[in-house]
Amino acid sequence: MNNKLELFLPVDGTVKPISEVNDYLFNKKIMGEGVAIEPKGNYLYAPIDGEITLVYEGRHALAIKTDAGLQILIHLGIDSVKLNGKGFAYYVNEGDKVKKGEKILFFDKEYIEKYASTTTPIVITNSELISNITFNYKANKVGDLLMEVNLK
Repeated sequence: MNNKLELFLPVDGTVKPISEVNDYLFNKKIMGEGVAIEPKGNYLYAPIDGEITLVYEGRHALAIKTDAGLQILIHLGIDSVKLNGKGFAYYVNEGDKVKKGEKILFFDKEYIEKYASTTTPIVITNSELISNITFNYKANKVGDLLMEVNLK
């Protein structure tokens, strides 16, 4: 089994440390280890091959599980749950298999910014599987290497 996984930037934007997110569940790493993106685009692409295991009812977040068992949460926006799904359109459903680079979600950045932050945390919710993780804060285009994860 390959214990090194690569996740790629799922949306054009600026990558920043998760500790800078204005939400304690993320900045204290309660949700898991990861990064945040200040998105510049309106489309979200799969950062890695896997299965969509969860599309939150509020449509503001989804989870992908890799074949190696890594669970990745992509949370589009801070306080975006209060939009009740407005401004989001999915191309995938729970149970769908996705390939890295596949378009999975449209979000109306301008609409969302009127009511919430578009800061997008990407975290690994089962961080206990990780032995080491490296982030690329220079990534800024979809498909750029975002993080390298070594599994235990």
